[in-house]
Amino acid sequence: MARELVRSGHLVRSLRLAPFATSAAAVAAYLVARLGDTHDAIGDLRVLGLLLALGSGYALDDSAAITLQASPYGLARRLWLRIACAVAVVVPVWAAVLAVYLPSAPAGDRWSLGLGLTTELAATVTVMWAVAAWARRQGFDQPGIITTPVLLASLLLAASIPQAPMLVGLGREWTPAHLRWSGIAVAATCALVAAMRDPAARWATRG
Repeated sequence: MARELVRSGHLVRSLRLAPFATSAAAVAAYLVARLGDTHDAIGDLRVLGLLLALGSGYALDDSAAITLQASPYGLARRLWLRIACAVAVVVPVWAAVLAVYLPSAPAGDRWSLGLGLTTELAATVTVMWAVAAWARRQGFDQPGIITTPVLLASLLLAASIPQAPMLVGLGREWTPAHLRWSGIAVAATCALVAAMRDPAARWATRG
């Protein structure tokens, strides 16, 4: 069924493509505006990651959700298909952005820079999907609009905690910060998986 949805194009047509197109256009416009100025690689990559995350938050919007609730195709599978489509957009765009900026970083820092900022993006996007999935569970068919203020509030919170800095530059705090980002990604993934559990299902209990 999943293969047929992809092959026929129904899955792609059911997605809200405008946020993804807007994010991709904003990324392209930002790169053009910088005109090859890649001296502030960390700051620029964080801005570009934010633009991609903003578009990705709408991946779980589905105006046909009520109709499909009776489908034998489970909730988790439907949502994973949507997330896979979002990943198919985000990954190549992010890879292209890294290809533009990483060569300007010192050779010894390129691996840690790319891995660290990719971890930040992965954690941010997973939080967006977890929020959207829980909103869907509460009855919102278009939860993407909720993810935007959540993302901005989360960034303000991350920037306002001096005891556990998150938005750091390369240096002594870089590795600890990205261990915290990894923890956020794991926690958000667990929340996402829990939100995907079919509401009609029951936890198995031993008799």
